[in-house]
Amino acid sequence: MARYEASSIEFGEKLQSDLIKRKKDEAKEQEKFAKKIAAAKFVVKGANEFLKNRVDTFNTSLSDEKAFLTTAQTNAKNILAIKSNLDEENISTYDYVSNSIGNSWRNSIENNVEGIMVQTMVGNEIKEIPAYDVPLATLKKLTNFKVGNKKYATYEDMVNEQVALFDNAVTHARNVPSDTTGVQTYLDTYAKQELPNNILGAITRPVKRILRGETKETLQAKVNKSTQETLNDPLFNSFTQFAGTFEAYNKAFPNASTDFIQDYADNLTRDINGNIVDKKVKKIIKSSTSKIELKSISRDNPENNRRETVIVAQPTITTTYADGTVGVTIDTEAQKEIVSGEQLLVTLGAPLINSFNATLNSFGREEWSVYQKENNKAVHSNPVAEFSKFIESGIQAQGKEANKYLTGELDISKILESFLAGGSKDFINIVKTSPRGTNESQEDYDARVQADNEKSQSLILETFQNVINPLKDLSDVLDVSLRS
Repeated sequence: MARYEASSIEFGEKLQSDLIKRKKDEAKEQEKFAKKIAAAKFVVKGANEFLKNRVDTFNTSLSDEKAFLTTAQTNAKNILAIKSNLDEENISTYDYVSNSIGNSWRNSIENNVEGIMVQTMVGNEIKEIPAYDVPLATLKKLTNFKVGNKKYATYEDMVNEQVALFDNAVTHARNVPSDTTGVQTYLDTYAKQELPNNILGAITRPVKRILRGETKETLQAKVNKSTQETLNDPLFNSFTQFAGTFEAYNKAFPNASTDFIQDYADNLTRDINGNIVDKKVKKIIKSSTSKIELKSISRDNPENNRRETVIVAQPTITTTYADGTVGVTIDTEAQKEIVSGEQLLVTLGAPLINSFNATLNSFGREEWSVYQKENNKAVHSNPVAEFSKFIESGIQAQGKEANKYLTGELDISKILESFLAGGSKDFINIVKTSPRGTNESQEDYDARVQADNEKSQSLILETFQNVINPLKDLSDVLDVSLRS
């Protein structure tokens, strides 16, 4: 059957030629046969033998038609099934093609970019994982790139070309005849056009060529560039807290939120009055805020067949519209396990920023509020560093006089107490162990509780150290005796 694949244009053209020739031959044979019958030159036996040979010739040609048609019908059925599923799930052809290209691109990176896969210990096994997160935004932000000998101005241009390929294949598939009587008419239109036997492979074909010559280092540079472009999207200029939160998250989890933010940005546009509009709900956006929520989840670890509790960071965007309604977007796909104090601190930005008020006088609290508004993005990106800048700006007489903003000395203990109180809900979630599982023995449960406690205590201690150490440095700056 392989020689009848519908992807073979040559076979289609040959079959079309054979059909035309066969019709001409049939007409000539019928004319000859009629003349012979009219002249009574055939005995019955001779006429039957002629007819038998004629049927054999016809059947041989017909078998080619049937084989060709069967393959075409199979390919058409597969293509139309995909189209039907897309329609049922209300997925556009563009999204289907773009997602398919993106998934193929990521798979090709893992298989074809040298050095991207690194070995790491997972449980008691050595496994290969990507050296860093590669967001699809890196692919989508490509401009003026070549695929083979063809140059595309944007990623969208390449996708639209493949969308046209898919749409043409659907139209082609709908015109595949149900029986051999329609083959001639079908080939008159489609003899020179392919009907892919693997439509997914056809629309993702450009991907491997994009990655030719790519290395771990060149790809990393493109990833970093696309992430910064995403974080600095002009649409986010009025969402300063939003941008600051994700900048901090990106430092703790490089590139993990890029696609989430890019998807959010792709849904925004500006109207003729300069308002930012959510294209999905067709509403003007009044404000957009973000936070990184801390979430404790239990899961079965396949490496040791034991239940474990892990803490994950989950980015959340809250959009307030001009009509007063609110929308919440949660990134459930890129949530990352928190394994360091620096990462945990990203989820506790709000209580940390508020905790600084504990050591400020009334004037300092007012001015700290003003400073936050004027430097919103920077404050949410690195709260301790910005608080240090703020306090240093309040130094008077080279530190010989009281700081304008502090109640006496910088009181780190008060800050920590306030931070602990403000983040109490999150800290409780960290130290809380999930209930004993149905099939979990008491011994395994006790071991899990101990392991969870050790891990959570270490995580919390490291988090506080990430606050204490820079505040100690600030205290040294404020100490006149150390500077004199």
